[in-house]
Amino acid sequence: MEIMRLAFNHGDPAGPLRHSTQTALAPWVIPDDLDDAMVVVSELVQNVTQHTAGGGELVVTVEPGAVIIEVRDYSPVLPKVQPPDAQRLGGRGLLLVAGVTRAWGAAPTAQGKVVWARLATADIRSDSVT
Repeated sequence: MEIMRLAFNHGDPAGPLRHSTQTALAPWVIPDDLDDAMVVVSELVQNVTQHTAGGGELVVTVEPGAVIIEVRDYSPVLPKVQPPDAQRLGGRGLLLVAGVTRAWGAAPTAQGKVVWARLATADIRSDSVT
């Protein structure tokens, strides 16, 4: 079930989107899983705002045992994981995403691309399902 969809502009900070995601997900997941989701939102949104010319859209979906976070943007360039490099600042975001998710990937769309991440959750609270 989709619980949140928010557009954002090029250069926008990830903080407000993290806050909105935290508020939307809090009834659905345990705190540790919420922390992992915040890492994913930060990294995927920052990739768009730092490495593309336009804005994007954040979509959060919950299903039993998982949270899916998607970030859509207008660039056709798919992200690449960079190997760790002590001489380079940054460039570790997708490694972080890979470390806290069950799976992640990217796919071209008619308007650009979508980068998605699936987080396993210890508990999707059944009392929150409508």
